[in-house]
Amino acid sequence: MIQTGFILMRLIGGKGMSQQVNASIVDNMRLLWTAIQRSWQRSVKKELHPRELKGTKVLSVKEMTAIKKEKAHFLDFISAYLDYIEFLVMSKPYSIIFCDECGITLSHRVYGIDILVQEGMVWDEDYIGTNAIGTCLKEETPTMVIGEEHDWEVLKGKASFAVPLLDIDCNIIGALGIILTLNDGDPAIMALMIMMADMVSKHWAADKELLLLRDRLAASERAEENVQNNASVLSHEVRNSISTLGAYIQLLQLDKLVDDERANKMLEEMARVNRMMQDFRRLTKYIKFKFSNFNINDVLNKVIEFILPKAQLKGIEIITELDDREVLYINGDMDSIEQVFLNLLENAIQAIERDKGHIWIKSMRGNDSVKIIIRDDGCGISDENKANLFKPFFTTKASGSGIGLAFCKDVLKAHGGDIIAKSQEGEGTSFTITLPLGNRI
Repeated sequence: MIQTGFILMRLIGGKGMSQQVNASIVDNMRLLWTAIQRSWQRSVKKELHPRELKGTKVLSVKEMTAIKKEKAHFLDFISAYLDYIEFLVMSKPYSIIFCDECGITLSHRVYGIDILVQEGMVWDEDYIGTNAIGTCLKEETPTMVIGEEHDWEVLKGKASFAVPLLDIDCNIIGALGIILTLNDGDPAIMALMIMMADMVSKHWAADKELLLLRDRLAASERAEENVQNNASVLSHEVRNSISTLGAYIQLLQLDKLVDDERANKMLEEMARVNRMMQDFRRLTKYIKFKFSNFNINDVLNKVIEFILPKAQLKGIEIITELDDREVLYINGDMDSIEQVFLNLLENAIQAIERDKGHIWIKSMRGNDSVKIIIRDDGCGISDENKANLFKPFFTTKASGSGIGLAFCKDVLKAHGGDIIAKSQEGEGTSFTITLPLGNRI
């Protein structure tokens, strides 16, 4: 033990190492040395003296196939790090080993050092006694074993280094090991291995989080599809029932069993429920946006041209103030944004209950966004109704479904935008839409 300790300290003081690495190794040397001593003590207690070792254990091909299939993603993930370690020591003879948490070799890279390593070999103290990989897994700490410290005869002329790999909860998920000649066994390698293990652990945690998010997204999409299917079935069944009820009411009306006024009220109510079910189906439908860059003023002009005849029939004047100093590009789904503007203008027309009125449409550029304001001088919204304005199925209209504004809010949120309403009962309502600027075409 004294001689080995001297070797370790001599290696620590070797030329060419930075003071920072020296300090790091010296700080951790006592822990490394204690781990090796405990490993020897375990071997003595189990009477695992070098000449009485059980010898190496190698798992069968069938066992390894099952293990590698289970850990396939981790193996793919770790491959890049093995490449990097190989690159760093490529001028030296080496054997690089990656094991799972049980010390089973899952992958290894060998150049110039033949120590009989193969996939499925178990780095366990019970089989080969004190060794860097088996001891680091047992002690759950980075371990360095030099020359005669090894119990396994094949490793006695080598320097071996190993570090445990941890998951985000600090559970061991494997180990990285490297075996070099004694001449190349600079303890600075341990600093390298510790840094590598830290990188692996952090990146593996991020990778697992990404996989978890992907799984959640897939589950969310499946749930979304179920909602769509259920909404479609519900809408279909309710509309069929409404159609049947409508037919019976008309028959009762013809047979003079129900007076015309009551029959018409029932038919109007069923027509309203039918429209509500159509809107409900649209609200629950998963929208697959097709994003592109387009001029928001072009969309506004298109919607205004479409809605203008309806406004003129009610004597409503549409006044536009579109910022044309430069093209206002946004990146979004043009059809969905067009539907948002159409919904808001339809609402504005319905809100003007008198013979004449006005709707103002304004677009303007901010620092990194576009604002569109749609204002009317209609009936306005009461204070008690403002809080519920964007909630699905809330409406103050006799023939409304309460879906339109909820749809607008969802679409704009999906585009990274927002919509805010301001209203004064008896004076009118304004909606301010904000959307992030896109790139110029």
